[in-house]
Amino acid sequence: MVEKKAPVRKKATKKKEVDPKTQIEERIKGLTDDWCKQREGISCYPLLISSESIDNHLVNKVYEELRQEYGSENDRLDVIVHSGGGDIDAAYNLSKLFRRYGKEHLEFIVPRWAKSAATMLVCSGDKILMTPVAELGPLDPQITEMNVLEGRLEQFSPLHIDATMSLIRNEYNDGNDKFAEALLQRLQFPLTLGKYSSSLNIGKEYIRKLLSTRMLVEKSKEDVEDIAAQMTTGFADHGYCINVDEAQALGLTAEEQTEEQIDITWELFKALDEKERIIRQEKTKEMEERLKELPKEILDSLPELIDRKEKDVKEI
Repeated sequence: MVEKKAPVRKKATKKKEVDPKTQIEERIKGLTDDWCKQREGISCYPLLISSESIDNHLVNKVYEELRQEYGSENDRLDVIVHSGGGDIDAAYNLSKLFRRYGKEHLEFIVPRWAKSAATMLVCSGDKILMTPVAELGPLDPQITEMNVLEGRLEQFSPLHIDATMSLIRNEYNDGNDKFAEALLQRLQFPLTLGKYSSSLNIGKEYIRKLLSTRMLVEKSKEDVEDIAAQMTTGFADHGYCINVDEAQALGLTAEEQTEEQIDITWELFKALDEKERIIRQEKTKEMEERLKELPKEILDSLPELIDRKEKDVKEI
């Protein structure tokens, strides 16, 4: 009689956990591919850098990727942009680079943000396609300097310089000499104020060159000059929201995306937003782990430093 062998139980295989950020990145790539499929015959490049700034390192990275994908040049290109801005010189360089890869067709797609220097970038093509909530922004540069009197960093626009000098002049004219002198004494790096004011002209010149040679090539020189001036000095605040209606009113060639396009680009934005949330959580966790390694005397002093910082912020 043949004995029956007990069935061999297979060891349960543990499912490999997928990193949430990796899942999000795959989702972003899939949505980018969906956009490319919808735009037959047009190449697509995703410039999705919400956690980074436009700088020279980014220029190098984009150039390398474009060369690998398309060789030296290309004729038709869509660029999906999600960026808070960065260095205006680097943005101008990127603008000229994308033109080499979109000689016949170059359109920029903005799901949510293309602010500051990224605004200049998206103005370098033929058209900007925006969702109803997509935002461009003014081109006045943002300057960060150390306030040596108070030991803290301050960020300001060159537009603030004229407003401050006007305030001081008005106080002198009104007979408030002591107040005006106190304001003057608080001005940092007075010898370089002229240099900062002239930085507005750089942004104005860049945007004028880009608009007059592509998007607004058929407009008069005077019209382009007016639009360039409005975009650099015509808004009260750097955070001003230039939506698709505002962009059209400025004279830019901007259109609202179709519903089918929004179905893709809005999902893309939500995926990017989720990726940013995960990155923030990772950085917070990393910081907490580093804080645990600090000596006790430093940890004990942190609440005092935080209170002092919060007081400084309230006084700004």
